[in-house]
Amino acid sequence: MTSIPLSELESSAAAKFENINDAHVGRIVGIVQRPQTDLKSGQVKTFSDGAPMMQWVITIEKAEGDTVALWAKGGKFKAVSGSGESMLNAIGTAVRAAGADSVDVGGQLAVAHTGLGEAKPGMNAPKLYTAQYKPPAPVSVPADLFSS
Repeated sequence: MTSIPLSELESSAAAKFENINDAHVGRIVGIVQRPQTDLKSGQVKTFSDGAPMMQWVITIEKAEGDTVALWAKGGKFKAVSGSGESMLNAIGTAVRAAGADSVDVGGQLAVAHTGLGEAKPGMNAPKLYTAQYKPPAPVSVPADLFSS
């Protein structure tokens, strides 16, 4: 039997990070991996060998009940103002700092726009991020399900 996660049936607005220190915090309710697309052409972006460039879309539910999607891409950027790293790298740093080895639905995630990288000619400066992660609480299962 094949199942479709609820997060695939619903869409959430993309999280906006317009100013340094803008942040989004919430409980992770969905995680999917998708190919990156070119902003102008809409075509899938690929590496020189033809493999698609991938990104993670992590949907969080904020305290108010709204959901937003974090589009996490990688990359190495030199900070020219503020600090931080690509969103994907910032989340990875946060996961390691939390002592976890994965990002899981049910975990808490906070992502803040904390700096800008060096702009390439004709492009906007890349946004840099800092993140924090708290894994979901382990599920407690009784050792003997048949005992009363």
